[in-house]
Amino acid sequence: MKRILVVEDEEEVAGLLKARLESNGYEVRLADRGRDALEAARADRPDLVVLDLMLPDMDGYAVSEQLRERYSSRALPILMLTARYQPRDKLLGFGMGADAFMTKPFNPRELLSTIAELLAHAEGG
Repeated sequence: MKRILVVEDEEEVAGLLKARLESNGYEVRLADRGRDALEAARADRPDLVVLDLMLPDMDGYAVSEQLRERYSSRALPILMLTARYQPRDKLLGFGMGADAFMTKPFNPRELLSTIAELLAHAEGG
């Protein structure tokens, strides 16, 4: 079973993501702060991270950058899922290590498809 770390500080969105992902066969861990996400990534070694940009203690760009700096997480797929929609937000996200970028509100089927593609690519498929 693939493990997904969802980093989202909005409780309702986090719960929705967790329920949707678990119903599609993923094991999900939640974090609502950037520092908690970094610790969870280190401890749990998820197969993919769904990362919000606007977090209370540090932004998602910094979380992504720190994940990329760690040797153990260089191949870790990161999907940024955010309310930010400006082209510069997307470009910065990719520059800080995101593999995919989606805006809220999101289409659940598109989210699941993107996750499946990222996981397949990470496995070399």
